[in-house]
Amino acid sequence: MKFVALCIILGVISFNSYSNSRDELVIASFIEPPFVALKNHRLIGSNIEVAKLLARAVNLKPVFVRCPFARCLSMVKAGKADMIFGLRKTPEREKELIFLSPPLMIQHYPLRFFTLAKRKLKIDKFDDLLPLTVGILRGATHFEAFDNNKKIHKFDVTTRKQLVSMLLKGRIDTFADREESIKPLLSPKAYQTELALANYQYDQAEESYIAISKKSHIHQYATQLTQSLQQLSNDGTIEKIMTAREQFIRN
Repeated sequence: MKFVALCIILGVISFNSYSNSRDELVIASFIEPPFVALKNHRLIGSNIEVAKLLARAVNLKPVFVRCPFARCLSMVKAGKADMIFGLRKTPEREKELIFLSPPLMIQHYPLRFFTLAKRKLKIDKFDDLLPLTVGILRGATHFEAFDNNKKIHKFDVTTRKQLVSMLLKGRIDTFADREESIKPLLSPKAYQTELALANYQYDQAEESYIAISKKSHIHQYATQLTQSLQQLSNDGTIEKIMTAREQFIRN
């Protein structure tokens, strides 16, 4: 009971304890440093700060529901949560979600393939992935050539921490993610000595969106939320928050 009370005070609730309210904006939040991180039982990061500003713009109380990525996405699609950050826009997702414009950010950091340093595994081209077991985050998309390839053996897990753990234990050969999201999960020494980066990487800029549920009452705020996001982008607020995102993790 004390733990539940603490979570409510902090504005972070679990999937099982979630109950909807029309005066709340429920944001399904998965851990993705430096955009969202958990510190002292609180969710912090640039996505959290932007969500608070959007909630204020439509006079709703922000409530952050911590969940693995796949569950977060399914909750928003089902209308059990209202908003999610950090999505690639795809035709399939647009059937169930409204994507706010503009994209929250253009992700310029390349998608890297992490390997276990002591194995000295070489991945120099895309086809080198074919005989490998590649860890992926359940429900996530990466890039079309990878996502649609049926020959690559993909092993899905629920969190980035699990991807790192599976690699360190030798249960997968590699996984794909961006360095800024993996570095905070390890000590600097472990990151430098235990992990290695493959030569092959996906280095195309990707648009990262905020989406809201078509099945939630929040869809009525789609125009207002889009206008607010545009204003935050135009006046430099988004840029300032994104520039300071590393500070959210350190402080």
